[in-house]
Amino acid sequence: MTSNNSVEEQLESLSAKLEETAQQQRREQEFADKANLKFEENLLAFKKYFPEIFEKYLHYVPSDKFQFVLNDNGTVNIIDYDTGVPMYSDDPIKQVREQIEQNLEKPTLGKTDHSSVANLENEIGFAHVDLMKNMGKVFADVKEQLDENERLDETLPSFMLFGIGLGYHLTEIFENRKVSFISILEPNEDYFFASLFVADWQSVLEKIDENGSFLYLGIGKTEEEIFRDIYERSRNIGIASVSYTWFYQHYPSSKMANWVEEFKTNFHQFFTGFGFFDDAIMGIAHTLGNLENNFNLMDNRQPMDKSVANFPVFIVANGPSLDKEIEFIKSVQDQVVVVSCNSASTALVKHGIIPDFHVALERTEMTYDFLRDFLSEEARSKMNLLITNVMHPTVQSLFPWTGFGLKGNESSTQLIHLAEFLDGKSITEVLSYCNPLVGNTALSYACHLGFKNIYLFGVDNGYVDEEHHHSKSSFYYKSTGEVAHKPLKIGKQISLPGNFSPSVLTDEFMCVGNIQMGKLLASFKHKGVQVFNCSNGAKIEGALPLPSDLLVLNATKLAKQHVVEYVKNERFVASDYSAKVEPLLHFDEFAQFCETFANILREPASVRSEALENMLKSIRYLYSFKNSVNYLNLFLLLEGEALYTTSLLVSLLYNFGDEKEIMPFYNKALEYWIEFIENAPDFYRDNVRVCK
Repeated sequence: MTSNNSVEEQLESLSAKLEETAQQQRREQEFADKANLKFEENLLAFKKYFPEIFEKYLHYVPSDKFQFVLNDNGTVNIIDYDTGVPMYSDDPIKQVREQIEQNLEKPTLGKTDHSSVANLENEIGFAHVDLMKNMGKVFADVKEQLDENERLDETLPSFMLFGIGLGYHLTEIFENRKVSFISILEPNEDYFFASLFVADWQSVLEKIDENGSFLYLGIGKTEEEIFRDIYERSRNIGIASVSYTWFYQHYPSSKMANWVEEFKTNFHQFFTGFGFFDDAIMGIAHTLGNLENNFNLMDNRQPMDKSVANFPVFIVANGPSLDKEIEFIKSVQDQVVVVSCNSASTALVKHGIIPDFHVALERTEMTYDFLRDFLSEEARSKMNLLITNVMHPTVQSLFPWTGFGLKGNESSTQLIHLAEFLDGKSITEVLSYCNPLVGNTALSYACHLGFKNIYLFGVDNGYVDEEHHHSKSSFYYKSTGEVAHKPLKIGKQISLPGNFSPSVLTDEFMCVGNIQMGKLLASFKHKGVQVFNCSNGAKIEGALPLPSDLLVLNATKLAKQHVVEYVKNERFVASDYSAKVEPLLHFDEFAQFCETFANILREPASVRSEALENMLKSIRYLYSFKNSVNYLNLFLLLEGEALYTTSLLVSLLYNFGDEKEIMPFYNKALEYWIEFIENAPDFYRDNVRVCK
């Protein structure tokens, strides 16, 4: 028989459980009311600032894994998809506050060391190199004289937040720090959706807007997509957006940790391939010279004849793996169009292979000297030349026929586009992703001309053996196999996944070229372009690895010479814009532009934050010309120079010392930049027809 006491205890226990359940239900209802109100407020804020996010998440349905957990103190948690346990502790606000304090005290920073530019050689006498050397010496002096800056200033150039979670950290971070360029990354769309019920996105977005900051939101994107977006942003709004970056990882995740490391490892990609002032003016001078000669401009507005498009094209570069492929190329040379990348032609000719098209990229007169000295006149007389509009005008005289493609992001190319626009003609497409390597140019040509079956040989973009860096049949080696000409290595050594081997060695320059090839192929994927990589070098994203002994060429009724003549006659049009380009050089407008630019930089600044604001103000002025049809060429004249100098100045400003002791060094480096800008108009007038 059950005692009265036992019954009473059970009733009390049941009553307590019912009360606990009722309290839990009240807490859940209170949270639901607050959360739904917060969701509405946040969505309205996104409607104002990011309408595409408002549209997407207004009726968003999360996955079955989505689960809120209510803590006893009324705060909310979420079940982590990877671990299956709550993302936060029982007191997420306290936990996040401690996390923020730790990140403020010991921040993870993305920095760049520019001291090495003090040692640049300047054999050609570029004003750009003199500028970078002078600024680099200041950077090196600061590095020696001041301690490294390990603290996090209240005003920062760039912040990259990896992980939103429920967003408990957002408000406090942006109340504590004013950041010019902000990137918030969250690969899990469900987490971002959850944060709309918890975080105060409305105040965060209003604060960022009030500060005049740039915000990039990478929600539900892959690492590759986010890196590409931020890379493009750095080109569209200035390199200050990444020059000195505070990295913050919010929640534990091996994926997030890898992202942080990948961004730090690949940081160098943001700081290469800008072009510079002398280069831009040289491009104009060379373009003017080429326009006065036979200027056969690539014209791909009409689709290529299908039978020609399917004809196989071999792009041959001078990587070390070419040595093992030359005999194969020789055996099938009559069945394919051979497109040779500059020094590779010296190796091919040595083995009796005459390329159908020789491709050159380097714009200076050294290209003329190289081709004259290392390729016989007899061999050149049987080749055709493919170059860009910025090539030295004398180079085309070495070949019987020359085709030109327009190089993107060049002031000289914009002059041609403006002339076409004013003449009522359609704008000629540029050769996309055509640098920094001549292999990039050749591959871009093959894709833009309309070829569908492209095979890569010697396009190694690296090397397995450091002593075997190019084909030993090329001009780099003596007949005895000894090195005759050492290659230029740019940047630190990097390991990349191999095409046939686990990995290959490369440098930063070739690494960028390899990445550019992948981007080009991605952009042509929808056009049915197939690229087969037969090179024992670096793996190229989008190219199918194919050993040459497995390569089977489809039979075709077309003769190779017919394809070559088709390209010359049907894919290029003789153009003459020399008289129309001349009035568009805008000397007076450029002088006024430079005066305003320099005046902005001369505005007084006594501390780091004021100096940053002046610098960003000058960059905003420069970029205001980017969308100007009539004056885009002026922007392109100084864009590269501004990217290089801003990168160095931001790093100098934040890498060392405190906000006041850095200023004398910063002002010294800044004065070199201002002086350069003030001298730029005269330099432009004096050199716009000087071919180097």
